[in-house]
Amino acid sequence: MRKLCRIVFSRYAVSTLAILLELAFYSLLISNLATLSPAWLLLILASHIGAVVAIINRNVNPEYKVSWIVVVTVMPIFGLVLYIVFYRRRMSKKDTRHMEKVAGVHKLGPQASQDPFNELAKESPAAAGKAMAILSDDYLADVYRDTSSRIYPEGADMYRSMLNDLRRAERYIFLEFFIVEDGEMWRGIHEILLQKIAAGVEVRMIYDDIGCMSTLPSHYDRTLRAEGISCYRFARITPKATAAHNNRDHRKILVIDGRVAYTGGVNIADEYINKKERFGHWKDGGCRLVGSAVAAMIRLFLANFDLAARTVTATDDYLASVRPAESDGGYYIPFGSGPYPIYKRSTGKDAFIDIINQAQSYVYITTPYLIIDFDLTEALCHAAKRGVDVKIVTPHIPDKKLIYLMTKSAYPHLMESGVSIYEYTPGFIHEKLLVADDLYTIVGTINFDYRSLAHHFENAVWIYGSPSVIDARDSYLATLAVSQKVTMEEAGLTFFEKVLRDGIRIFAPLL
Repeated sequence: MRKLCRIVFSRYAVSTLAILLELAFYSLLISNLATLSPAWLLLILASHIGAVVAIINRNVNPEYKVSWIVVVTVMPIFGLVLYIVFYRRRMSKKDTRHMEKVAGVHKLGPQASQDPFNELAKESPAAAGKAMAILSDDYLADVYRDTSSRIYPEGADMYRSMLNDLRRAERYIFLEFFIVEDGEMWRGIHEILLQKIAAGVEVRMIYDDIGCMSTLPSHYDRTLRAEGISCYRFARITPKATAAHNNRDHRKILVIDGRVAYTGGVNIADEYINKKERFGHWKDGGCRLVGSAVAAMIRLFLANFDLAARTVTATDDYLASVRPAESDGGYYIPFGSGPYPIYKRSTGKDAFIDIINQAQSYVYITTPYLIIDFDLTEALCHAAKRGVDVKIVTPHIPDKKLIYLMTKSAYPHLMESGVSIYEYTPGFIHEKLLVADDLYTIVGTINFDYRSLAHHFENAVWIYGSPSVIDARDSYLATLAVSQKVTMEEAGLTFFEKVLRDGIRIFAPLL
């Protein structure tokens, strides 16, 4: 009850109420104008028709168009207001201008002429094509060799490794997480951070303001700055109606001294290392990078840090600390995705589809949520129809019941095409993993849902030809061994669930 009261009377609740009142005011104003004269009514009708025409002619996902057309048509006044305020799935002009400054200082852009890409092109033209697509989508991306990696099948194993590397920090530590919650995990990290600050190590940190809405005090970043940690909240919630609130920082990044970097599904909260039980056993994981590819993780972190802190950081000193490691034979592309116009396309979605479309033997996927658009659905179905072994593991115990219903509603169509669906029976699986043909794996923060693929700042590592690909496959098969295959009968929905599903699916692209 106390926690509920804290949320109800928090600045987040106040901001949400203020946004709703703002939208209601605009709607009331437009409604009243319509009653003043026929001219105003005709202008509003013309605006409504113009909005529908603009939606139809936008170069965006057709499902996104349908959702907005329904909103604008069913709610002519309020829907028009929502369209004007929230339709553009992009960063604010202020944020865009700042990111352009950051990009100029970072000297970012595809580096396809460098040796690693050329080596990849000689070894595998198909893999080079997939790599080029990522380089074209992500202004921070590059191809790296001189790198080794480790796959972690459990969050607890990854956490222990993170602590060991943190204790060895000498120059700087970068942390970027969607969720940070006070508990054993954060206290273990926090204690080391304070020790390192006392020893002269630079510590920078960002966390998402909504992600930590119920896990941290409202101004915890100020507390950390007072301790010497250069910490900022990403996309702070304000009482203003803007689509920018959708652009959350869902990334999970840890960089230490330019020597090592981590990413994956693991946030800093005790359920991720099973020190607190929520929804059964919490299955999560990630990867550790050592070597040249750490440079990309530095750039990814500093780009979002500068956006949150309103700074422009020169990267040269940090990138100079990166040292090549003994190559494990693989090719690495740490990449990011995010909102327009910084990211012109959905980098994660394109990377997934490229691998799925060219898979020859198998495609294995784990995701906590399965709310995908037509393009991804058809790619998976077509792969299965041409004989590729397509398997997807989702949670058996959901963390969000409505989202689980949406996930479950995707099962029948996929299964009819030959895709095998499994549910992780020990509990909730939060891992984001794709592995294919013993050649490729993508591990990171990107869920198979609209929000991850379109709204959020995300990151992942594309890996080709590394022993870690086999490790990822073996980890997946171990997960599969404790998961149950979903039958068509189990995939069926009740009448009420179907009605609820159909209603939710209309608006899923907007959520």
